[in-house]
Amino acid sequence: MNVKRKYYGICLSILILILGFLFFFMFSGDAGHLNENDYYNIKNRSNVNLVFYKSECPYCKVGKSEVLKQVKNTKFDTFFINADKKEGLEIAKKYHVKYAPTMVVIRNNDYKSFLYAHNKGKKIVVKKRKIQEAFEK
Repeated sequence: MNVKRKYYGICLSILILILGFLFFFMFSGDAGHLNENDYYNIKNRSNVNLVFYKSECPYCKVGKSEVLKQVKNTKFDTFFINADKKEGLEIAKKYHVKYAPTMVVIRNNDYKSFLYAHNKGKKIVVKKRKIQEAFEK
């Protein structure tokens, strides 16, 4: 009986550990990244990147991994702007953003924007080079 209890205890512990990891990875999302609320709270917006997305946008989802890879190696603050939210839409209007998978690069108070993912035939293409350049300049 004692061996059975230990076995069930170990199995239960492993199950809880696995569920904990799954929960963490599923819900951590963009935790730790700057968002539209942070954008409003900073004073100096002269050299930043704005990455616009929508939660259900397939282009945004495909382009996200490349953007996150570049964010790790940049000196520029990067804000992930949710265009599903009121605050995100206000920022999108300010920079004339029409589509969710848009990146706005602001340098010395001048800005340029581009789609970081788009449709090519029946395939979603990520503009890796443009994304990389945006984080270097």
